[in-house]
Amino acid sequence: MDESPEQGIHPPVEPAELVADEPQTKWPKVIGVISLIYAIGGLLCNTFNGVWLGVADMIPEMFRGGVEIPPIVRIAGIVQAVLTLGVGILMVMGSVSLLRRRRAGPGLLKKWVLLRMALLLLAVVAMVLTGPAQTQMHRSILEFQNDMFREADMTDRIVEKTDEELWQKAMLQGGIAAGLFAIYPVFLGLWLSRKKITAEVEQWGWG
Repeated sequence: MDESPEQGIHPPVEPAELVADEPQTKWPKVIGVISLIYAIGGLLCNTFNGVWLGVADMIPEMFRGGVEIPPIVRIAGIVQAVLTLGVGILMVMGSVSLLRRRRAGPGLLKKWVLLRMALLLLAVVAMVLTGPAQTQMHRSILEFQNDMFREADMTDRIVEKTDEELWQKAMLQGGIAAGLFAIYPVFLGLWLSRKKITAEVEQWGWG
């Protein structure tokens, strides 16, 4: 009996191959963890610095190394501490969102980069404008150390510096500190602005 076309023998159909999901990239976790640690560490240091500026005068001179903080330096430092605290909280939010692969995370971190760089620039300007007060503060530290050397009969270790030398030292230390603090914000801003990273982030959800 002839087989009808409907009853003809057909080649076996191979089951469709399962397409494996693309592996998730690791950078959101790495950058998120580093940023979160950076933010928490910064918040702790900033809080300690703000408290120190507020209560330094109540600490015995021996335990504060003879530091006498001029009022203008104290005010500028406390204002900077408060502003940095708010920016640090923004970084925590962005880091957590990045760890969850949410599109808002990189956006928050980019805002943090801009604000952090602005605060660093503001700190440098404030340091220059309060130059005489900075010199006075460094002078108090130097005189305290020299007095200790005199009392210990170690006059050979006494250091004499002019106000200009102290000012240059203060500016150099401040500039180096600002440069070091700028390293991670610059890196993070450049990383998150890469086309490949931006394209990946656009695939993430908002919720």
